[in-house]
Amino acid sequence: MTYLITENNALAEEVIGKISEVLGRGHRAAVAANEPGEARAILHVAHAFANELAAAREDFDRTGFIREITDDRS
Repeated sequence: MTYLITENNALAEEVIGKISEVLGRGHRAAVAANEPGEARAILHVAHAFANELAAAREDFDRTGFIREITDDRS
């Protein structure tokens, strides 16, 4: 998967966007269901992804990625 993240920018952005979308949807659902443990677990996974992506791509916006996941869109 490193190739997708580092060599093909269009595909990398699509994959990163999907990861953010799925984690964000899960985080919002956990918050809405008043499941703080589940919300923290999803946030922990998001940080793990962010760490890996930041290590693979110099241009990766780690803070923006986490902000997208934790953004309350209600």
